[in-house]
Amino acid sequence: MLANSVLIIDDDPTQVAILDAYFKSQKVKNVKGTSNASDALAYINSKKNEINLIVSDLQMPEMDGLEFLRHLSSLDYEGKIAIISGVKSDLLDHSARLAKMHHLNLIGQVSKPVTKSSLDKVFYKGDYSHLAVEQTEKYFINQNDFSNAMKNDEIEPCYQPKVDVQTGRIIGAEALVRWVKPNVGLISPEVLINFAENNGRIEELTFYLFNKILKSTAEFLTVDPLQVFATNLSPIMARNLALPDQLLSRINKHGMKAENFSFEVTENNILHLDATTLEVLSRLRIFEFDVAIDDFGTGSSNIQTLRDFPYSELKIDRSFVSNATSNVFSEETVRAAVSLARERNMKVVAEGIENIETFDFIKAQGIDYAQGYLFSKALKHEDYLAFIKQNSDGFRVEKTSSAA
Repeated sequence: MLANSVLIIDDDPTQVAILDAYFKSQKVKNVKGTSNASDALAYINSKKNEINLIVSDLQMPEMDGLEFLRHLSSLDYEGKIAIISGVKSDLLDHSARLAKMHHLNLIGQVSKPVTKSSLDKVFYKGDYSHLAVEQTEKYFINQNDFSNAMKNDEIEPCYQPKVDVQTGRIIGAEALVRWVKPNVGLISPEVLINFAENNGRIEELTFYLFNKILKSTAEFLTVDPLQVFATNLSPIMARNLALPDQLLSRINKHGMKAENFSFEVTENNILHLDATTLEVLSRLRIFEFDVAIDDFGTGSSNIQTLRDFPYSELKIDRSFVSNATSNVFSEETVRAAVSLARERNMKVVAEGIENIETFDFIKAQGIDYAQGYLFSKALKHEDYLAFIKQNSDGFRVEKTSSAA
């Protein structure tokens, strides 16, 4: 590791917690975090010979990161420094250039949201061939493919059960899009969603799926009328002022209640805080839909996001949950997410539960709901119906899941 004493400067406590966990997992002996650049300068001035590495954000109140770099240069600090920020990449590059102009020993810069691999590339000494790289074979969709898929009912929702962590009750499911294209096979959901978002067809796809979900859930709710079914909502659709009324109209037409449905806001695109977006999401909540922030920790989400938008639920991404029992970085990220959610009186969902050890960990954290292969993979309509009937008295984690 590059250092044995690290100072983290960031006004977002989530980021401080994540970085603190990362450095401790790398066996750094002393890690200190502060939210104020002025306090950091005073600390550095008193212990500058003891600090090997400074990690600083750029966007901070009172004194921003660029001002901090200027003042740091006057302290004759000889240790290393790294910049970690959510600003645009060109500004991040200019900030790095400024640090070098101040004759600071800049070792790299990282864009938020951080990942273990992005941090490793800056802080890890040695060969990076050990870092995992996911490769997905992608099918390139065209407009005719997309139109024909919906016309021919090739695109369907599948349902991955959600379980109440404390009681084992099946509280509902997340509806996941599945497209099996004839003569091609399963098309990656990511590829499908990206195509729809980039070609002005995400609203068409969303309503197509929602109509199918409504038809399915009518039967599911005869087994348990309290179940809640979640579906993804692109930030692009949060710009549609008519959306809450359109969704409620469809639900009323099927004789259902809004409280049986949840919308998980994905982070494929950044959700901007403005009057339109705030009105749309707030009206969804007023209508008694749940609104969840999806994949928390992997996109642009931070503590400000939770404060600005009317979310009722937080979903922790599987990349952190599945590694929480073996990786300190992931463990502390989960703990930080739960803490932030509790401050906002939000329910917490952990996805990616694949074994009993992980289940026991999230149960100890007081997480509300869970989904993952420990319970079940995503199921077709008839299989989900059978699943909730078979587990009407609650799912027992001692059971061997068919997908485990």
